[in-house]
Amino acid sequence: LYRQEGVEDGIYVPIEVNVHTQAGKVLTCRSYQMTDYVCGPPSPQYKMVICMGANQNGLPADYQKKLEAIETNNYAGPVPIMEEIEAAIEAKKINSA
Repeated sequence: LYRQEGVEDGIYVPIEVNVHTQAGKVLTCRSYQMTDYVCGPPSPQYKMVICMGANQNGLPADYQKKLEAIETNNYAGPVPIMEEIEAAIEAKKINSA
């Protein structure tokens, strides 16, 4: 995650946040905060990772539809970490078959 989120490059810093579950538990979770926030649409690659995570974790279908409807910035340049993610997905498909 450090490499994916640009921590080494100073783009994001890791932070801890408390998350309250529906069962009343408080979980301390790691998140990443952008150091110089710039408002704008996500890249298609980032949107794909977020949507995959929502699906993998069984988030509500209506929430997943909202995520899928988000417009992207249409970035088509290199995203080296995406090659690793795609290779991991393919390896999982092969191992599950």
